[in-house]
Amino acid sequence: MYGEMDYGGNAIMMGFFKNISITGRLCYLFMCIEKYLISMYPDKDWTVVAERLWLWTETYWDEAQEESDQLIPEYLMEFDTYEETNKRCFDGKLSKDLYDKLMSLYDGITDGNTDDEINQVLFTTAEWGTVCEGASFSSADAPTLNYLDWIESVLRKHSIELPDRELVSNMTKDQKDGWGDFCNCRHLSVILRDI
Repeated sequence: MYGEMDYGGNAIMMGFFKNISITGRLCYLFMCIEKYLISMYPDKDWTVVAERLWLWTETYWDEAQEESDQLIPEYLMEFDTYEETNKRCFDGKLSKDLYDKLMSLYDGITDGNTDDEINQVLFTTAEWGTVCEGASFSSADAPTLNYLDWIESVLRKHSIELPDRELVSNMTKDQKDGWGDFCNCRHLSVILRDI
């Protein structure tokens, strides 16, 4: 869905993000996802989703990706029961409480269809993790720009204001060989900052 995309013609974005670390780009991706969720579904409480997303910037990515994969409707709804979903998709690591919260949250929005836009938006995190896992900065550079280009196009399609890129401008690629430092970036979250 995203991996085959060539980085398109958004030279302004590419120029800005070329100097931003992978962690800074990930923060911007999360900011875009939050904007999408609260704009498209303003009557839903997206706190549980935001908490899991922003955990990614504070810990090792493989651990955080497991947490964020649990948010993806396609995975969550692949099987008919919690027990089967937990066992077959999440190796027994999905709590019943989280499962129930997410199923309630997605009720009326998606049935887990891969073509549902909300699924594609949340699936971007899984794609991001796959592209970045074990990669060098130079290998992850273009694909992460592709994901940012794609998520911005989704926001534009719905006339949703883009997040302020300047909020990640201090997260430069000179930190940790382009990957960026661990950081508690919850202050960037429009959902979590007032909690």
